[in-house]
Amino acid sequence: MAENMETILSPWETEAFIEHFQALPLEEFGTKRWFEHHKVLMLLNQQSVLEISSMREESVKELFITFQKIPVLIYEAIQIEIWKHKVFPMLIEINEEPSNTFILFSVFYHEELAVSLLENVLYHSETIETIDDCILDLIDYAINNITHLLFGKKQELEINDRTSSCLQELLEKWSELEFDIGIKCISILRYLSEFANNLPLCALSRMLCTHDLPYLLCQLIESKPWTKLINGEKFCYDGKWEKVNFSEEDKICKTEGQVWFGLREILLNPNCAPYYEITEFRLSQFLKLQKFLHEHVLDQIPPLLDLRKWLSYLNVTSQASNAQRPINVEMIPEIRSTIMDKHNKKWKKLAKNQSKTLFTKNIDEIKATAQILSESYDMNKLDIVDGKKCFLCKNTAKKRCSKCKEAWYCDRECQVKDWNNHKDFCTKIEQFKETND
Repeated sequence: MAENMETILSPWETEAFIEHFQALPLEEFGTKRWFEHHKVLMLLNQQSVLEISSMREESVKELFITFQKIPVLIYEAIQIEIWKHKVFPMLIEINEEPSNTFILFSVFYHEELAVSLLENVLYHSETIETIDDCILDLIDYAINNITHLLFGKKQELEINDRTSSCLQELLEKWSELEFDIGIKCISILRYLSEFANNLPLCALSRMLCTHDLPYLLCQLIESKPWTKLINGEKFCYDGKWEKVNFSEEDKICKTEGQVWFGLREILLNPNCAPYYEITEFRLSQFLKLQKFLHEHVLDQIPPLLDLRKWLSYLNVTSQASNAQRPINVEMIPEIRSTIMDKHNKKWKKLAKNQSKTLFTKNIDEIKATAQILSESYDMNKLDIVDGKKCFLCKNTAKKRCSKCKEAWYCDRECQVKDWNNHKDFCTKIEQFKETND
């Protein structure tokens, strides 16, 4: 018999967590209160992913809108980014080698969780109205991460041959998380492009005039950082690197689709045109896109036909736009500057204070932190959130075997058909669990 998929948080827990969700200051990083806060963010992210993947009502999204907590997520992401570059190197300088990775990793991972939730909730246009002035901070944050995705180098510290495997592992995790955050920021900017008509003029101007988002998206199409070749085999990134079957090599992956949709929405939107002059340089960059708009791309994303027609028109006219730009009073993003000003010349003091908790070697303190995080890292819950495939037909699975809890199926019919193959494995798993209980 198969077991229905569970839930991560009850409705009342979800509402209570979001209603009281507040960013904690940098001074509290590594404290018991901060790890409790981290656990809440992780559980909310898991619940959001579960609601989306199982096509349930998105209560997490609705509550973040109702309680106007999306700016808190933006603040959390920016604050961790600042901590990584200002405090973390000093922590390593002071303490040299961490004795474990999971405490420090939790701080790095906190940023990824905040961005993941932002990606989920910003899929819906009504979220734009609750961001207020933080929209500028979000745009700058997303642009910075995509720029790093394109042109940044792997994270490095001044380390020597005696560097511990813990620190090396942590630096690897840092790079992996930054890559994933960059990919998520592509989706975020695609959504902002799609909802351009709902954005304040200062946000539109910042995307187009200050950061030249269309040019950045063109660079993404050319470099395709979400794909790589290993020993002649193609791999594509969608939350993790997966090998692409030969028969699907021409298939447009999700991230590339997001870039194309973002380009189409921002370039063909009449409301964006007054803020974006087509200079000769920009024209040369846009015309490079034509070679990527093959028939197999248009077959998969038919709306791109309009973009190809627009590019053809640019190619024929070969004229840069001389349209008069409207007068716009530019606003300044505040979150980053507020955090930087507050802690100016105090980074080393922060690092010394956080060394006591983030680099603790006290076994009791480490166990207490692990206990706080144990609920959010519960493997049963992670199994529920992680997209499972049916053991028989390989489609998305919604149920799992109630005996061994290791086999997943999309429905009762597939489970019955697979029983002859699964029963021996199921019995062995049960026996193994009984002997190790």
